[in-house]
Amino acid sequence: MRCRLALLLLFTMPCWSQTGPAGEAKTTGACSPAVTGSKNTFTIKCEIDKKQGQQMLGILNKILANQLDPDAVMAKLDEILKAVNPNIPSRTYFCDGKWRTAGPGAHAALEVNMGGDDSAYQEMVRLNNSGQYADLLTACLAQIRSTPEWLAPRLFCGLAYLGTGDKMKAKDMLREFDSRTGPAYDVGGCKQISDHLHKALQ
Repeated sequence: MRCRLALLLLFTMPCWSQTGPAGEAKTTGACSPAVTGSKNTFTIKCEIDKKQGQQMLGILNKILANQLDPDAVMAKLDEILKAVNPNIPSRTYFCDGKWRTAGPGAHAALEVNMGGDDSAYQEMVRLNNSGQYADLLTACLAQIRSTPEWLAPRLFCGLAYLGTGDKMKAKDMLREFDSRTGPAYDVGGCKQISDHLHKALQ
């Protein structure tokens, strides 16, 4: 049984600003950012020595050898980093894929930054509304792999699995979303999808 859910697309007007010509950006240090160009593009070049490279390779090999869940590994690393330095800025994703970071900065006790765009979200909306569930599944799984902290793709995977008749996997996606969701997903399209999936998967 195929289930179609038309989602409301929310559009925002972009903010345009005038910027002057960019000069040559110079930076020093192992991981120093340089801001160049009229679009404020950040380039960060990090160099590590041979010993650090071997340690990183050992960690990656251990993850692969033990077939560990990358999402679980990243979540555990976040816990460790917060325990080591509780002042590390935290990033919060919104339903549409945009994000906000908040935490101590170099020049202030609290800095708030916002970024991201909603192009991936809008594409998943389009695929769902057109009933292209196989393509939607490919898109949402790719987003889960690349941005595991963003929870909206799990809802779209739930819709894709439901649309292809695989209710068990749809329930798994919804269960994972429910276990990690928060206020940022309680409004708009994510609430609409979540409510629909809970009703359809009872």
